[in-house]
Amino acid sequence: MNNLPQIPVVGLTWGHASPDLLALPPQDVILGSDVFFEPEDFESILMTVYFLMEKNPMLQFWSTYQVRSADWSLEALLYKWDMKCTHIPLETFGADGGEIAESDLPGRHTVEMLIISLMEAEV
Repeated sequence: MNNLPQIPVVGLTWGHASPDLLALPPQDVILGSDVFFEPEDFESILMTVYFLMEKNPMLQFWSTYQVRSADWSLEALLYKWDMKCTHIPLETFGADGGEIAESDLPGRHTVEMLIISLMEAEV
């Protein structure tokens, strides 16, 4: 409807090197929404992203992340995979903080925007 070019969509399973994943050309940006949901999947996600970063070390992985527990941290895994993470304030996107960044549910439900890249990558 917006006269945009066709964009191929490839389904992946985090942590698995499927033929579709292996055939992907170098990417510049990966967008993810709340992919860091289950802590046991965190390393599979970062491993898959790392594989794609090997094709293009300048690749950035943009993802939202809902803070569910202080025990669920990406820090050790980022270090293991030689990655870094930049937190982007939601206010940057015009969010008022109350609608997008937080919820009325009991407990802490803060949403963060992350940009994950290789440690040595210079933008």
